[in-house]
Amino acid sequence: MKNIIFEKGDAVEILEQLYDDYCSGYSFLRFLGLTYITGIDAIPKLKQGDEWDKNEFNSRREILNDIKPKLIKEAGRLLSFFQEERLIITEENDYLDYRREEEKIELNNINRMFNE
Repeated sequence: MKNIIFEKGDAVEILEQLYDDYCSGYSFLRFLGLTYITGIDAIPKLKQGDEWDKNEFNSRREILNDIKPKLIKEAGRLLSFFQEERLIITEENDYLDYRREEEKIELNNINRMFNE
């Protein structure tokens, strides 16, 4: 989450890993996982830059600038739950969720998340 907030590393690779984590059972990552699979997966990774024409590479990665504010907002929201110990990973692919139902908008109101 911090890597998204502080823009450390390649956002495409980070979202790819979060998608894998979502598929492994971390349902609180739903928004970030679905963001990846609904178009980010087609964006070239930074390490693939040499394989592309520079202009095409840059234009394909432009979508990241458009969605970055939403990604940062969601990463910050989830990080706050971890800091407050309302989300706790207990072991691989298992976690405790002490959030109130209305705070689980990634599970019960995904349309709201994508439209905010």
